[in-house]
Amino acid sequence: MLVVGYPYNEDGSPGALAAEATRFADALAQRSGLEIKRVDERYSSLEASAQLKERRALGTRRRRVERGDVDSLAAAIILERHLRGES
Repeated sequence: MLVVGYPYNEDGSPGALAAEATRFADALAQRSGLEIKRVDERYSSLEASAQLKERRALGTRRRRVERGDVDSLAAAIILERHLRGES
């Protein structure tokens, strides 16, 4: 199984990039032959950014926070949501 973040709006309706995310997930399923699980990605980047900034403020992270760092942690947050059974 592959986990893919799915963009929902605050009200739960599909977000502006939902069609693109669906095309990506469908192409990934076709190429891999694996089941795709779409997981709500709302606020994952904001949560990741806040966590990284907090780590930097506490001194547990020395280098600057870059976009790739935020994206990587947001992906981990989305996977954690899936593992907790959130959709």
